Amino acid sequence: MPLALLALFFAVLATVEWRRLPVIARVYLGVATAFAIGAAQYPGMTIADAVEHTRDGIAVVIEAARAAGFAAVMISVATALRNYSLR
Repeated sequence: MPLALLALFFAVLATVEWRRLPVIARVYLGVATAFAIGAAQYPGMTIADAVEHTRDGIAVVIEAARAAGFAAVMISVATALRNYSLR
């Protein structure tokens, strides 16, 4: 999936989670920003392409954002499942 679409996806996740999990929403916002910067630098590239084919600081930021985004999604899903099961 291109970096631009991932940036949009994480921006939407940030707006959805803003009231329920504000810290996670801010992580989503940071991930979206990192992916947007990567999309501006490497138009049309995916995360894997940007990390494998480039050797600059933006690739490092994209890789860190990928890890942070994965962790934030896992926390968001886990808390949503917990809240759903407690009802």
